[in-house]
Amino acid sequence: MQASFSWDWGPAFPSMGLWKAVSLETYEALTLRDVYVATSLNGTNWQVDLRLYCETIDIGVSHSGTWTVRLVDNNGVLIHEMVADSLLTGNGDREATAQYQLKIAAAQIEPWMPNGYGNPTLYNLSVSYAANGKVAVTKEMRIGFRTVVLVEDDLQTGGRTFYLQVNDVPIFLKGSNWIPADVLPELVTTEYIRDLLTSCVDANMNSLRVWGGGIYELDAFYQIADELGILIWQDFMFACSMYPTTSWFLESVSVEVVQQVRRLQYHPSVVLWAGNNENEAALRGNWYGTIGNFDLYRQDYIILYVDTIREIVRKEDPSRPFVVSSPSNGKASEEEGHIARDPYSELYGDVHHYNYYVNAWNTSSYPRPRMSTEYGFQALPSVHSWAAVSDPFNDDDWSFNGALLSNRQHHPLGNFEMELQVSSRFGLPKSNLSSRTGLLDMMYLTQMHQAQAIKTQTQHYRRHRYQLAENGAGLTMAALYWQLNDIWQAPSWASIEYGGRWKPLHYFAVDFFAPLLVILTELGDGTVAAFIHFDRRQDLVVGTLTVSIRSWDRLDPLATFSSLINQDVLPGEPVWVRSLTELFNETNCTRESCFITSSFSDPATGQENIAPPNYVFLTSFPNIANMQMANVQIVDVGTVYATEKSEWTVNVTLATDYVAAFVWIDAGRIAGTFSTNGFLFCEHFKTIKFYSKTQIIDTEEFRNELSLIHLSQIIL
Repeated sequence: MQASFSWDWGPAFPSMGLWKAVSLETYEALTLRDVYVATSLNGTNWQVDLRLYCETIDIGVSHSGTWTVRLVDNNGVLIHEMVADSLLTGNGDREATAQYQLKIAAAQIEPWMPNGYGNPTLYNLSVSYAANGKVAVTKEMRIGFRTVVLVEDDLQTGGRTFYLQVNDVPIFLKGSNWIPADVLPELVTTEYIRDLLTSCVDANMNSLRVWGGGIYELDAFYQIADELGILIWQDFMFACSMYPTTSWFLESVSVEVVQQVRRLQYHPSVVLWAGNNENEAALRGNWYGTIGNFDLYRQDYIILYVDTIREIVRKEDPSRPFVVSSPSNGKASEEEGHIARDPYSELYGDVHHYNYYVNAWNTSSYPRPRMSTEYGFQALPSVHSWAAVSDPFNDDDWSFNGALLSNRQHHPLGNFEMELQVSSRFGLPKSNLSSRTGLLDMMYLTQMHQAQAIKTQTQHYRRHRYQLAENGAGLTMAALYWQLNDIWQAPSWASIEYGGRWKPLHYFAVDFFAPLLVILTELGDGTVAAFIHFDRRQDLVVGTLTVSIRSWDRLDPLATFSSLINQDVLPGEPVWVRSLTELFNETNCTRESCFITSSFSDPATGQENIAPPNYVFLTSFPNIANMQMANVQIVDVGTVYATEKSEWTVNVTLATDYVAAFVWIDAGRIAGTFSTNGFLFCEHFKTIKFYSKTQIIDTEEFRNELSLIHLSQIIL
């Protein structure tokens, strides 16, 4: 894989030799290699188009036999069966193809839908070939019934829409970018893939982009994505480079594309093919000094991605959309000769956005694109991950300025940029950064900064789903942050560390990707507004929105404002707006002494937090005048009980005497996740759940593993 030779989040550990299993296969006359499956809804019937790719033992010889196709639901009930005689002749490549079409009453089928939009229902498809009264080969797979369309409609304000529609339902892509799960991919297990993808669903994600510098993932990856309802944006493996177009290279690429499309296309989770990662932007932006031969490189680009890859994909799989590059302007890039003047336009296609030198907690610096398919900030790994690769007795290994951290930081200026962001939002810790304590403090601060920055940016994108600016920007339909997982233990953009441990960012994703969300934000006109955001209208629950003005030096709010929210909420329109000047006058507050929170409850049932609690800070933490040293304690650990998430769930109750920001609770050596973490603690008591991955026998031992940290301990 290209990333074997390093990236700014991984090492250069190039592999040698075969890394997948080798098997010896025999067959008599022909065997079935791949099955093309395309589903479409025509009136009251689902149509299933099948293309059966066979390999014959010889050329030009005809083979007669019988195909049997069976569709069975998960209860073993036969939905449809087809039996057809066949006469197949191998061509010069010893390939023969049979095509069939099934029609199944729509009433018999539950469509496959992405996570949060319905059930990802799968059916068992069996295709068998028999000759001379004996079954020669059988191929079994699980398929879903769904359609997918990439919508690019013209807008009167300029530009075009850009979004995916699954079974006629517009989908806002909520998720992240997937890189290889290990720099040595042969070490990756199905269990680890399932753990990572389940963590996506736990964080309310519905999408992953398989990035084009890694590998076409294992079959298990796509099978699990099918089961969990995770939409896959699939890059072809071309990234951040100019590639040749010699005949031997194009022949190799052609074989690769045919093999991978045929292998992956039956998966309902795979909804879009993309020709490459960032190569259109690289060519237009002269990333690699190509400007002197721009026309030549553009010609090579078109030959490889348009004339070769796109044409093969269109032939092999017309059931899915194809974009030439990411980012790109979609159709508009094609209209400009496939290299747009501005591949990062807010008015078309998708964008990748990174800026490490702005206030990352202020939305004014962020674009309002049709889709945001990469964005992120770095953070250090946790103490647990770092301990796995460092010498516990070597002080230099445990220094922010040490050689080990420098060697594992592969992003140019990465440590400087993290320090800059931490300094601007939190202030640097009171500890010496070259000390062990200093490194631990920076682990905490960089992770909390990363989480808050991505939360701010993601909420910005979700809020602009329904907003269209005068210049045509907005109508955002994707927020895929960079990146989901780590390839080793190092500073990176990931929300899940190497091995599966959640960073604060992943806990924040549970909330900022919630299907029902209250977004609090400061607008540019001196007001603070609350927006109710929902993925589907049916996700909106009638409830009471409570906005509270709070002081950093007390737990009880200075003022509260309550509003009944009903089903008439207009998407993209604020449900609560107040002038900051008026709020300050009413409460004797300043930016430096107060902050604002929101909660959303159901008065009919008394249920609190039917949407995640939220907040907006009014200044950076170095400017806060009245933050107190909170005394946060664990006051109770309950007994073990079973929940849907874990057989071994434990309630942990915390108490505080002052407001505590970014409270982080750690379970030490016990693998699992909390129901929330990295939270703003502004109530007297709070009970959270721990979902253990292993059996907890002794709750006292579990309690001894728990530790707490919060912001005032680091900066006051």
